[in-house]
Amino acid sequence: MARCPFASQVAISGGAGPYTAGPFRIVHHTTEGSTARGAFDTYRARRVDPHFTVDHLGIYQHIDTAFAARALRNERAQPLETNLLSAVQIEVVGFAHLPKQGATLHNVARLCRWIEATHDVARRWPNGLPKPAVDGRDPGRHNRDPDTWRTESGHYGHCHVPENIHWDPAYTESEVLFLMEGPGPAALRALRASRRREAVPEPTARQLRQAGSTMSGH
Repeated sequence: MARCPFASQVAISGGAGPYTAGPFRIVHHTTEGSTARGAFDTYRARRVDPHFTVDHLGIYQHIDTAFAARALRNERAQPLETNLLSAVQIEVVGFAHLPKQGATLHNVARLCRWIEATHDVARRWPNGLPKPAVDGRDPGRHNRDPDTWRTESGHYGHCHVPENIHWDPAYTESEVLFLMEGPGPAALRALRASRRREAVPEPTARQLRQAGSTMSGH
């Protein structure tokens, strides 16, 4: 059993069964919505539960990480597994085309350190860093190399997973740096300083409520 001790347990529609192979890896998604509750409703309706949802208020675990989640597309006709390939999946409340809230990233970083320690996940991005949005849109040219996905532990975005078409989480370089070095006040100060230099303001709660997804079918 692998339940995060500092996460709230929120069971929804359940997992996809046992993993077929390893090594373990972390997959980052964005919910393309502004609230965790809205994400929960989507999981329930579509049966696409991740292991975790994270927002600025907390961390919510839906599936024991000893079992597979359901948030990735998997083509039955293809031999490559996605959900079942020891993929621990995190849905980050927010949008791919907008900056992520600092408090949310703090919680994601804290969760990542627990997953890395619990499942021996490498702290690197084997298919490269996620690409941030360009003019609010998909930047394209994402590396979804299947051999890397099959064999290498580490962090992946939804944008890096074979058979999938979505381009989240679209973290910026400063957001990735924070996630790899955080949590903690020093890392958060560095993120905020970087955003000031780059003139990238953190989205307000009102902006998040009014935003819509730029990904069809998400």
